[in-house]
Amino acid sequence: MIDRHGIQRRWEADGSKRDERGRRVFAASEARAAGRGGIAATSQITGLARSTIGRGLKELDMPSPPHGRVRREGGGPRLLTERDPTLLADLERLVEPATLGDPERPLLWVSKSLDKRYEWPP
Repeated sequence: MIDRHGIQRRWEADGSKRDERGRRVFAASEARAAGRGGIAATSQITGLARSTIGRGLKELDMPSPPHGRVRREGGGPRLLTERDPTLLADLERLVEPATLGDPERPLLWVSKSLDKRYEWPP
């Protein structure tokens, strides 16, 4: 028999406060501990999809990801500079006339304010 009340209490106390991967693995460990019917019961209690809990079950058997990572490598959106290779050069050209600082050092700043409007394209 599945202890739904126990799963609910643990979820409210700990599981729902975790990050994306933590919630998935928490729900998967609860489902595994519950045994037969555990995925369906845990899905109903937590509100997570059954497929999400299934992925969590696979993650329980895999080694942990590197520290600080929630998703596997390659997850998430592509960098803006990958989508538009000219973006960085365009931004530098936009602020170059108002850029101050020593060009030999990495610290630079811009002397423009919002009151001084930029004209684009220059």
